Amino acid sequence: MKQRISNLQAIAIVVNAIVPSSILFIPSYVIQISKQDGWITVLLALAAGLLFAYAIGSVARHNNRASLMAWLESSFGRWVAFVIGLVLCAYYFITAATMIRQFANYMSEQIMMNTPLFMLVGIIVLVSVYMVSQGIEAMGRVHFIVLVLVLLFVAINIVLLWEQYDFKQFLPILEVAPVRHIPAGIMPLGWFSEIATLLLLVPFLDKKDSVIRIAVWGTLLAGIMVTLITAVTIAVFGTKIIGALSYPAFAAIGTVEIGQFVERVDVLLLSAWTASMFAKVSVFLFGFFHVLSHTFKMKSHLSLYVAGSALVMATALYSWPSNIVVAEFSYTTLSLFFLISNYGICCILWCALLFTRRKSGTGEAGL
Repeated sequence: MKQRISNLQAIAIVVNAIVPSSILFIPSYVIQISKQDGWITVLLALAAGLLFAYAIGSVARHNNRASLMAWLESSFGRWVAFVIGLVLCAYYFITAATMIRQFANYMSEQIMMNTPLFMLVGIIVLVSVYMVSQGIEAMGRVHFIVLVLVLLFVAINIVLLWEQYDFKQFLPILEVAPVRHIPAGIMPLGWFSEIATLLLLVPFLDKKDSVIRIAVWGTLLAGIMVTLITAVTIAVFGTKIIGALSYPAFAAIGTVEIGQFVERVDVLLLSAWTASMFAKVSVFLFGFFHVLSHTFKMKSHLSLYVAGSALVMATALYSWPSNIVVAEFSYTTLSLFFLISNYGICCILWCALLFTRRKSGTGEAGL
């Protein structure tokens, strides 16, 4: 029996593919460029991301429940599908390794300072690969539960921070020149492009015709969460000290206290965020193993998981000589990599579908 996921589970998967690691970097990046208008930058990026989400959903809707690689082969031919498969393998592999290293860096810098990095990376890979091995149906249930917990604890922390908000930090609104929103918006738009993971989920959806709504709602929910977290960071810290904080969004949440007897309420949110990072890594490892097995006509087997996991671990550990280099890569090259890999490939598929449909229509008219 083929595994199925509901629309809500699909939305949870795409939201978890975007939000967890994005809040490590987007608030600091947009605030340093757009200052107090950083939240506006994220909203503008969200507006553009929604247009791309609609386009990605339109492309995905053409897939009649076949696997992504099988659909590409039937639509554009074997060699075109093989080339796109290689590109997607590289994309999911590099993204998975990057997310694993970002997650491990945060844990080693902020929570588990005495734990060796290779142990953290190994645990992250082991848990995530186990999730992938259980299938997309089990992943869908886990992702939905994790997203509900994240939404709950984000809401709780936003309310508890109320007394620390200084709304004067948002003034004057629209002071930043509009042109500055363009470079500031590249990072959030790049992270929103991860909605393209929806292309992998089409064969498993209960209702394939809802794929556009899933893309739009997933992007909208992720964008609202990132916007709120960015706004909270501005309201608590302002714009002057952001550059001195490694993870300003988490630093803001870490200031929550209830009276004189309850501190570090942020541990609840950190617990949910940690689960969401495991969930995020599982999405990209699922994409890597799924595309790899279908591109090279291999069966999902224990040996494939073991070999792939070892390769991802080695890449995550040894591709960057230090945590500073990882942060620099995340703030610069990674966003462009996301934009080109996700929106670029989807735009090519969209144009190819238009061309093949027009050619088919011309042929039928000639007949």
